[in-house]
Amino acid sequence: MIDGDGADAVWSGANWLDLNYMWDPYNTTLPTADFSGRYKVLWNKTTNLLYFLVETTDEYFRTGYVFSKTNGKYSFYDVVEVFLDEDRPGGDHAANNSAFAYHITGGNTNTDFDALDIFSENNQLNWGAGIYVNYRSHFPEFKCTNVGTKYTLEFSLMVLNRNYKATDNPNLFKANLVNGKKMGLTLAYCDNDGEDETRDNFIASKYETSSNRDASWQNSITFAHLTLIENAPNNIENISELNPKIWIDNKHTLNLEMPSNCETGNLQLTNMDGKIVFERKIQNSYKNNIPELRPGCYVAILKNNNRKFVQKIIVI
Repeated sequence: MIDGDGADAVWSGANWLDLNYMWDPYNTTLPTADFSGRYKVLWNKTTNLLYFLVETTDEYFRTGYVFSKTNGKYSFYDVVEVFLDEDRPGGDHAANNSAFAYHITGGNTNTDFDALDIFSENNQLNWGAGIYVNYRSHFPEFKCTNVGTKYTLEFSLMVLNRNYKATDNPNLFKANLVNGKKMGLTLAYCDNDGEDETRDNFIASKYETSSNRDASWQNSITFAHLTLIENAPNNIENISELNPKIWIDNKHTLNLEMPSNCETGNLQLTNMDGKIVFERKIQNSYKNNIPELRPGCYVAILKNNNRKFVQKIIVI
C-alpha cells in the first residue's frame, strides 16, 4: 500500500541511501536541522514498476508551484529530483526524454504534487516556447505525509524507454524490468529556505566533481548506477555507493579516490571521439600528472570485475 508510511514490512529489507553530497554551493556542509534526506528503492517484476521511499527533514518547506508549459521556476521550490535513465547509455537528455529529470514538487491548493521535466519536439532548449511538461501520469501511486519538518514521500514510477515522447501514452512505452537490468539513477533535492525565487542548496545522493555538479539535468552519463537484483536482501543493487571520486585539477593532475570496497581496477580516459588518451591499472587512491591533456571534455571509465563506473570530466 502506498500510504506515505515507511513502516510497511516490504521496506525493512531495503537499505537507506543518503542525500549528503552538496552540489551547490559545491562541497559545503549543511546543518541537519536545515536539511537531511535519504531514500530507498525497490522493484516489482509483476507490476513492472519501481517503488521509492524518500524521507526528508526540511526546516522550511516551500510549496505552491503552479504548472504551466512556460513556468520553469519549479527548482525555486522544495523539490525532490529523480534522475532516471532506463538503459544507461549516457548522453544528452535535456529536452528529448532519452532519460528523465523528474522534479517532484510539494503541490499547491489544487494538486498534491507535480512532476516536471523538459521536452521539445526539435530537441532545442527554447525556454520561451512552452517546453516544460508535467509527467504526473508516470507516477501511478503517490503519497506524501509529514510530521513537523519531517516529510515522507512514497510512490511508484514507470520506467519508460527512450522512444517515449511527451505526447505519447506512457503505458505503451514501459521498459521491461528484469533481473540484472542496468539503469542510471540519482536522487537530489532542491532546497529553498524562503519565499524568494532562489535555490539555496542542491543536495544529491552521488558525489560529483565541481565541473559536473549541475550537469545531470542535461547528461545522464553522470547518473549513479543501478542494477535490478531479484530476491536479493534489498532487492536492488545501487552502485552509487561503489563510485570512486575522479577529478582533474587545474594542474592537469588526474586524481582518483577508490572506495573501501573497490580497491583495484583498470582506469581509462578517453576523448569524446572514444580515443583512449590514458590507461592504467589502479590500486587504492591514485594521482598522476597528464600535461598533454588539452582543454575539453573527457570520459573516465573505471572497471572492477563485473562493475563499470563512467564519468564525464571537463579539463579547463
